[in-house]
Parts: sequence; structure tokens; C-alpha cells
Amino acid sequence: MRNKNLGIVTNAAEPAESWTLNIGDEGIHLILSEQEVQASDILGDGLSGQSLTLSMLPSAAALPSQMVAEARAIILEVEPDSDASMKRLIALRAANPKLRLVAAIRDAQIPVVRALLRSGINDVVALPLQASELTSILDELRAAIAADTGSEVKTGQLVSIIKSVGGVGATTVATQAASLHARSARQEGSEVCLFDFDIQFGNAGTFMGISSPLTLADLLTGGNRVDQELLRTVTVETATGLRVVTAPPEIMPIEAVNADQVFRVVELAQRSFDTVYLDLPGNWTNWSMSLVARSQVIFLVVELTIASLRQARRQIALLRSQDIDPSRIHVIANRVEKKFFRAIGLEDAAAALDHPVSLSIANDFPLVSSALDQGVLIQELKARSRVCKDLQDIVDCCVQAAEAERRAEKG
Repeated sequence: MRNKNLGIVTNAAEPAESWTLNIGDEGIHLILSEQEVQASDILGDGLSGQSLTLSMLPSAAALPSQMVAEARAIILEVEPDSDASMKRLIALRAANPKLRLVAAIRDAQIPVVRALLRSGINDVVALPLQASELTSILDELRAAIAADTGSEVKTGQLVSIIKSVGGVGATTVATQAASLHARSARQEGSEVCLFDFDIQFGNAGTFMGISSPLTLADLLTGGNRVDQELLRTVTVETATGLRVVTAPPEIMPIEAVNADQVFRVVELAQRSFDTVYLDLPGNWTNWSMSLVARSQVIFLVVELTIASLRQARRQIALLRSQDIDPSRIHVIANRVEKKFFRAIGLEDAAAALDHPVSLSIANDFPLVSSALDQGVLIQELKARSRVCKDLQDIVDCCVQAAEAERRAEKG
């Protein structure tokens, strides 16, 4: 049965000292005895941001065959002085020569470590297990697994949408562009996800005419229970194929958000989807700045007004102070009037910001307002509108950035 509060699976037919904690689906298993689980610091926040399956079994107990069959790597507690424990390790290696295997032992002496490595064990880690050391081992295992399979661990493109000031239309840009992106990506077998991280005033779901009993709050408060399966359960799939995680129904204090949990959720999303859009809150926090710093593409939405441009200049200065590559920052001028009616032009805005303004969206208030009121895409109302073309330019910017990154990685 499953303990819903802890995410722990137990088998009533087995001793109470046996249980499994599922917090990932990467095929990496950590198997420790009750004594070593209690001696470690990996429970609670210690596993935050990690993806693995933790099983508590006696150090000499037989390993479930299904677990071994599904595993791509196992970190296994070993007692060198116990014949049964050593035989379990040797049998596991003999039966699974390609399995990545790490021995976790106490008071490891150099002769013992050498003997284990000579027997085909990939690595040795000291007990009691520390969260920092576990993180390092997991990173090495993921890299090794990727090398073994000849492919890299999937990491979707991260796209952040921020605003100069409130009311400039950043959420409209996020929902409409992400939807267009999802529609075209689906034809290529790719998936796009949108997170409404404006935990106090998020409206992405409203603008798209969707609602869900599960929201971002369930992911932020889910702790170690959050895995890729739960993440997909929380998302709402729209007609375009876009997966949306809506903002909490109740206002959440920004300072109450656990930064490590935010990063864990986003990293899970990157492993699940090819492109992840983040509609971020207007107020800066350490976690929102960290998300922006991790993003391959950053869209800063502004209006051609003095107040908006002044704040946009401050935003750009802040991002540069964090050593964020200016080439990743793309300014979007929203609600741009025809030249004859403009008080401030795109060239003027670029000069004021000391940054290019390469993207703009035409002002068509009746069309955009009608789409938002109906909770539909602008494309569905007027596919050949200038606004649709401008939104497609934003999608193309993301696609081109992803292609450039792939070319750079290939050398």
C-alpha cells in the first residue's frame, strides 16, 4: 500500500523494515538498511531535487527481481564482514554485467575498496550517506548512463517570460506563444509545457479558458512525492497539445515558496518536455532569478511608454549584473501602434534600454480582448492577423535558439 503523505510503498506481506520511496523514474535505485537510512541525512529535504528510488532492505536480503530488471544503476549497501551481504553483491554483478553498481560501505579500508573495484563494482561510497555525496554520485551515474546509451539525459529548453511592469501583457504573450509553439511541436512529436509561476496573481488558466483541481501549489507543497507522473497529472492539456500548470487558486506568500522544490519541479519538467515556458511573477525572488539565469531564452515584455521602458532598463541592468548573457535577453515591445501614431519608436526604445528591441506585437485591442474573453487562441479568431505573425516570430526565436544550442553542443 502507499502512504500518501510520505510517498512510501510498503508490502503488507513483507517485514515492516522493508519499504520503497519513489521520487523519480530514471532507473537509479538506492538500497539501504533501516540503520543506514536513519544514520543518513538524505530524508526530508535531503532528497529535494533528486530523482531516484530509495528502498529500505536488510543488508543481506534478496533484491526484488522486478527492481533489478528495471534498474539502470544501483547504489547498494554492503557489509564486507557479512558473507550473505557480499554474496548478494557478487551475484548481482554476475547476473547484470552492464548494470551500473555502486557499493555503499562503512569504514572502508583501502584493500576492501580495491577488491570491490577489481570485482567489477563501478564505484564505492562511504556510509553513513550524506546528501551532498549522494548528489555527486547521482550526477556521475546519470552521466555514465547517458554515455552507455550513447545519448544525453533529456533536458528541455527553458524559456522565461518577465515583465517591465504589471499590465504590459506578459501572460497574454506567454499563453499565446506557448500555444502556437505546442501546436507546431506536436507535429514533430515534441511537447511544450507552460508554468504559471505568478503564485499571487496568475491568470494563465483564465486566459486559456481552463481550470484544474490540481495546480502549481500541489507541486510546490508535494515534497518528495513529486515525480514525473504527478507532474503530468497536474498539467492540463489544451487543444493545441500545450500542457499547462495553472497558478494556485489562493494567494501564496512568495517568501513561503521553497526554492529547492521549485528547482526540482522545473528540472522534472525539463526531463518531461522539450520546451518549458515559465510565466514569472513581477516581484523578484532568489528562486525566480535563479530560474531566469538557467533559461536559454528570456523574454522581457515592455510597452513603448516612459514608465515601462524605465523599469525595463533597470531589469536589464539587474540581469547583466548576474552575468546573464545579454544575447539570451529578447525584448518584446507589446501593443505597438502604427508608425504614424507612435510617440516612441522601436529605435528610440532600443536606445533608451541600451539593448536591441528585436520583437514587437502589433496593437489590436479588439482582437486580443475577444480572444482572452473567450479563452481561445488569437489564431483561431484571425489566423492571418498581424498579431499572429508577431507571436509566431517569438516562437521562431525559441526554435532558433534551441537549434543554435544543439549545433554548439555538437561542436
